[in-house]
Amino acid sequence: MTARAFVGISCLCASLAGFASCATASDKAAQAAQAAPEAAQVAPAPPVVLVAFEDSGQDLGRGAGRQALLGDVDGDGDIDALLCTSDAPSALSLNDGKGRFSRSPQVFDPGTGAAMGDLDGDGHPDLFFTEGETDQVWLNDGKGSFTRSGPKLASSDSAAVALGDLDGDGDLDAFVATWSNQPDQVFLNDGHGAFVDSGQRLGTFSGSSVVLGDVDRDGDPDAVVSNNGEESGNSTMLWLNDGKGNFTDSGRRLGPSNASAVALGDLDGDGDLDAFIANSSHGGAPPADKVWLNDGHGVFSDSGQELGVLYSLSVTLGDFDGDGDLDAFTGSWRTAPRVWLNDGHGRFTDSGARLVSPNASSEAVADLDGDGSRDLFVAANTWAGGDGRARLWFNRPVPRK
Repeated sequence: MTARAFVGISCLCASLAGFASCATASDKAAQAAQAAPEAAQVAPAPPVVLVAFEDSGQDLGRGAGRQALLGDVDGDGDIDALLCTSDAPSALSLNDGKGRFSRSPQVFDPGTGAAMGDLDGDGHPDLFFTEGETDQVWLNDGKGSFTRSGPKLASSDSAAVALGDLDGDGDLDAFVATWSNQPDQVFLNDGHGAFVDSGQRLGTFSGSSVVLGDVDRDGDPDAVVSNNGEESGNSTMLWLNDGKGNFTDSGRRLGPSNASAVALGDLDGDGDLDAFIANSSHGGAPPADKVWLNDGHGVFSDSGQELGVLYSLSVTLGDFDGDGDLDAFTGSWRTAPRVWLNDGHGRFTDSGARLVSPNASSEAVADLDGDGSRDLFVAANTWAGGDGRARLWFNRPVPRK
């Protein structure tokens, strides 16, 4: 059985390989090129574009948004959207293939986090919800109709979840990050969507998000957990996997305390997974978002970039300008989100694009209208009077003249 994960994640764990080219030529060939310059062919540079997003005007749910997820839940070949909210039933919206969504009659319980993936090996995306004191698996019939599977799993203030094959048996397991200084948990899948608690109790911090990726390139998924809270020591942590689903603290900390979210991707084009961390100013912590570069062995160094001075809530990676590298979208409390463009070497600049999505608390990236560009599904929370409206933004890149 092959583990299959679908688009989603308080944070997207994609990585794009960088581009490299080399060329050698003898003196004779160089002389020939000089003698006949018209024969030399120069590849055209990729077009430079202005990143622009257009609000679709659609309402894909409201509430205290905790997770935005995307995946083809009804098997019709396009990407559907799930909004996980903590104060109202989570909402599923189905896509007609052109980016027009209609609300599914399916009703889910409120949740503090969610992840999508094929949990029972039937090829359809299922759902794993965290709900605070419990967690719940919902299995999909392939047509977008979900049913609860088995008893709820016991947790201690679960806040976020990431899915991956943690023990190497070919199915998707769950790493659950918990809040209120409770230990993180690992739940192992039997391949049919039934989960058991591994018994591991990892740390005593306040996890705000978790993302999985093979950061030390030993062939298994490790876990990076962003921690946030009043207590000192709530910094982003790296947990290393032994390949059998057993995690140990690497002892490495990525930045100060009070990170809201983390995303992994190859940001500098060297083939390993780097980290983009969205930081809050909670408790007086430095608010700038940070880029941490991986040496290929799971050792991260601060790139020195200070991106924004906002109270960030979320981060998602995607190639928004079509130049082949991973850019970053960050949501912020009471301010417009930012789109940060990557130069391919892990250096980011503000695109200047501003989306009217205040309190953006989670995002997911995919081509939702079939035009080949990366669109955004953005959840929002209800802090400080926010409306909690989930918005769909179409990517409409404009060639720079």
